[in-house]
Amino acid sequence: MKKIGLALGSGGARGLAHILILEVFEELGIKPSIMSGCSIGAIIASVYAAGISAKDMREIVDEVVFQKNSKFWEIHRRSDFVKMLDFIDPSLLKPGGIIKGEKFINFLEQTIKVSTFEELKIPLKVVATEYWEKKETVFDKGNLFNAIRASYSIPGLFTPVKVNKHLYIDGGMVNPLPFDLIKEESDITIAVDVTAPRTEYEEDIPPAYELLFSTYQIMQTSLIREKLKHTKPDILIRTNIKGIRVHEFMKAELIYKQAEPCKDKLKRRLDRILTKADDTQN
Repeated sequence: MKKIGLALGSGGARGLAHILILEVFEELGIKPSIMSGCSIGAIIASVYAAGISAKDMREIVDEVVFQKNSKFWEIHRRSDFVKMLDFIDPSLLKPGGIIKGEKFINFLEQTIKVSTFEELKIPLKVVATEYWEKKETVFDKGNLFNAIRASYSIPGLFTPVKVNKHLYIDGGMVNPLPFDLIKEESDITIAVDVTAPRTEYEEDIPPAYELLFSTYQIMQTSLIREKLKHTKPDILIRTNIKGIRVHEFMKAELIYKQAEPCKDKLKRRLDRILTKADDTQN
């Protein structure tokens, strides 16, 4: 069996599309040999590497976003996206960000029931950015949740993470699609890019927070474009999900629907590769 490496990229709510990519593996009866992730990709990769199925992930998303007693819809009706979900905790008095993220990490820890990389069922590499040194840091051992928090700590939104005198922010600042981290350890490398596609022209100037996050996504797209000039995964999946802002997790069904063609494409390609490999072995 060929060793398959799977890299899940950053992209906010659009990263829910990663769940459909994981469904491909389950439907083909295979698992990645190693995974890497950045930001939302790091979150979903860690949950899967801990042994939680894609089906269960969908149920978890539905429970969090759509449960009747959730404050999610009430919050969005007030357009106060900063206080998304019950487990997001404002941190207006702390420097570096307006959300601490501790409630989400507590929720995640209770969900996957592991705390270290060594406990994962699939090896995982998580990318973050060291703020002072201005360079990439790759976590693959020790405390899992410090790494995850660091990887999704969008500057200005989430409080940076301190680990051993280092200060970490979102990995998307340096490596939003970290397939290069697992390329040497894989026979087949798959990278899933969920960054924002080109948007339609609008006459009105977007609100400040939307400009901020869109600028961040433009930077990520540029990083990926330059990276692909020098190295490429064996299979690159670009989801092209439109009409989804970074915080709009309540549009999960729309995200899934737009990601279906990519799921089908990957399933066909992987099936052909694996069938060819079986024929060669026989």
